[in-house]
Amino acid sequence: MKKKEKRIFDLSKPLNPDIVNELSDDELQDLANCIKKEIVEKCSKYGGHLSSNLGVAELMCALFSFYDFPKDKLILDVGHQSYAQKILSGRTLDHLREENGVDGFQKREESIYDVYEAGHSSTSISAAMGMALARDLNHEDYEVIAVIGDASIANGLALEALNNLSEFHHRLIIILNDNEMSITEPVGGFNKFLQKIRISKKYITSKSKYKKALSKNKFTRAIYRLTSSFKRKVAHHLFYTNLFEDLGILYAGVIEGTDISMIKNTLKKLKGINEPILVHVCTAKGNGYFLAEEDKNGKWHSVKPFDIESGQSKEKVDDRYISWTDLFAMSLDKLMEEDNSIVSINAATRCGGHLSHIMKKYPDRYFDVGISEEHAVVFANGIAANNGHPYVTMYSTFLQRAYDEILHDVARMDLGVTFLIDHAGLVGQDGETHQGIFDVDFMINMPNVTIAMPDRKETAIRLMKFSKDFAHPLAIRYTLSSVVNESINEKIEAISYGEWEIIKKAKTNDLAIVSMGEKVHIIKMIEKDFTLYNAIFLSTFKDEYINDLLNYKKIIIYDPYGIKDGFSCKLSNILREKGYQNEIKIVALESKFVKKGTIAQQEKREFVDIDSLKKEIYK
Repeated sequence: MKKKEKRIFDLSKPLNPDIVNELSDDELQDLANCIKKEIVEKCSKYGGHLSSNLGVAELMCALFSFYDFPKDKLILDVGHQSYAQKILSGRTLDHLREENGVDGFQKREESIYDVYEAGHSSTSISAAMGMALARDLNHEDYEVIAVIGDASIANGLALEALNNLSEFHHRLIIILNDNEMSITEPVGGFNKFLQKIRISKKYITSKSKYKKALSKNKFTRAIYRLTSSFKRKVAHHLFYTNLFEDLGILYAGVIEGTDISMIKNTLKKLKGINEPILVHVCTAKGNGYFLAEEDKNGKWHSVKPFDIESGQSKEKVDDRYISWTDLFAMSLDKLMEEDNSIVSINAATRCGGHLSHIMKKYPDRYFDVGISEEHAVVFANGIAANNGHPYVTMYSTFLQRAYDEILHDVARMDLGVTFLIDHAGLVGQDGETHQGIFDVDFMINMPNVTIAMPDRKETAIRLMKFSKDFAHPLAIRYTLSSVVNESINEKIEAISYGEWEIIKKAKTNDLAIVSMGEKVHIIKMIEKDFTLYNAIFLSTFKDEYINDLLNYKKIIIYDPYGIKDGFSCKLSNILREKGYQNEIKIVALESKFVKKGTIAQQEKREFVDIDSLKKEIYK
């Protein structure tokens, strides 16, 4: 018998979404393979989230074949695994994550297929419940499907939704995409639980029919209550029941996530069940690219442009510079070496935070708590309350999720928790959900919280030495960029509390500029007579600096790393309260969600680039 040739799909042009309904399961597999090849090629060119998208290609093909999108609603948790969904809904990955290209996440304004947006995890079940309820209240007829990962489902928000599902009697499909990975290996007991789950699909169907049949009147409902206990005991001996079952959620699984026929057949058997169902699908993160398939350290989760054959980055490395992330990871390592009371806590960004060496070196004092930012902060506060010193490393965008815990627990109890806030400021191509521009704004008015930002390697090390003995909440924020890897004297002293630095002194009192971060050294080179303050501490305004600023005819506050309502507004208000009546010009980000692009493009678009500052200086 002649072997059927594989079908090749040209994905450099938009795919007609209707074609999926005409394909056999074998042809759908061919399409999935083409999608994976396209994802690898485009990520190698533009960068992006690689492994998670490769893992769901078959799952997305099966869903698009079985359901009627966009009439039916598909919600992807986090959203960065939406590349296959974008291709199947008629989009290409050309200029992926670039300023005028396709977004790296689901985007409502980009396509009618994108019904919900998320850059953070664990929102999909709650959102899907809301959509399903609105559908039924409006007497509409369509399916709502949420796809959530095995790491995301262990987050507090997702667990709250699962708890609520037992009393939510509306039709809803939850696909648990279990790839046994977060960004790196998953952590916690929930992962161990998922490995044990196995149950018969026939049992699920029969249970639903049994409950439906005995829910018609009071008499039959009483019978259901009397027999349910006996039924559970029988089920316990015949099948492995699990947490989802115990929560009252119908469960179907485990299904092979690369078997399109199996996925579709399972969904067909569950059709018509008018209550929430969780379908457990096992996929393989990185499936389709040989280097990503064996990755357990998160290297291929999010990538910059790379060579497909070798896997080597296309970006040139300049040894004269060091990333802020590396610098703070090494500084933390040194502090932990000196002080056994220091504990490192991280929320699922070990790879991005360059903390793998700390995990191996201090296994008893390093904790990756998974996608659980709120828990991370309260866990840290408990350590601080009992004479330990926790350092919580977290991206600025994810720190937002722990706002209440920072305010209610850490700030209110005034305990020595140090936050190392990575990815502060504009972050570029991940777009609105990931910009780290709000952290100063929401922390600067919290009592007892001190915020600082280094401008160079020396300042960073001095801040870390200061943090070691600082027994109050401290947040040190730093950007995605790199700084000069200067040689530093090991005996350098800790910075003093509230310190600012005058790095350029004017001959006149015409103009003073207050800024922070690595850009102060670019500002310094502008050929104009002005005094330049490096505001290392962003929440502490010493009288000596404020009184000095009162002498200038004009003050420019330049903050390209945060919104106007944060540091800039606070300093401006203090100056006015002190009686300053001359001009104060703020050059900072507006309080808005900044769209994707390179950081340079974003700065120019938002008028916080150096050229925009120069225009104000020379005005």
